[in-house]
Amino acid sequence: MCELTHRVTAIEPQKNRKDRVNIYLDGVFAFGLNQEVVLKLNLRPGDEIEERVIDEILLAEERTRAKEKALSLLSYRARSVEELRKRLKEKGFSDRTVEKVIEDFVRVGLLDDKKFASDYVHSKMIQKPMGKRMLREELFSRGIDEETAEKAIEEAYSERSEVDVARDLFRRRMKRYRGDDVKLRKKLSDFLRRRGFDWDVINTVLQEEK
Repeated sequence: MCELTHRVTAIEPQKNRKDRVNIYLDGVFAFGLNQEVVLKLNLRPGDEIEERVIDEILLAEERTRAKEKALSLLSYRARSVEELRKRLKEKGFSDRTVEKVIEDFVRVGLLDDKKFASDYVHSKMIQKPMGKRMLREELFSRGIDEETAEKAIEEAYSERSEVDVARDLFRRRMKRYRGDDVKLRKKLSDFLRRRGFDWDVINTVLQEEK
């Protein structure tokens, strides 16, 4: 049994999107396509196309739109693989299309979890220094695997220990607080805990700064 075919009767530019065209099959509007897809497939009026080919065309169109959205998202800020995957799925792209876009972006270096983790931790330690625990939690929440996260964190702490960082934060924060010594030290202890430092680090700083 022969597969149903359709004739491309017109390809017309969209009024509001110069990079897109409307495809008419058998005299009726069928779908919109990116110009890039039309050129890649060499689609022209008069072509006879099967249903199977139409499915391939629509898949190519979805991948093009997904890549455009991915590039737009990455233009705002760097993202991990999992962050980009989640955002593309939220936009309604199919799992197959999302995974293909991610595969392509990883291959050309537009996505790199190791670099993302290293840059993320470096930026955090400059803007808002925190303990290893909080850094670990933030990286995990962005889909970074344990090995990659640990390597990025150890790299960030290669020159200074957690105690050194916590001590600096303690001294800087101390200037903002007023009150008796017990309440002051409790406030500073709570502050360090919120910044992701474990009790052994906090206790060491408290003992040093008596």
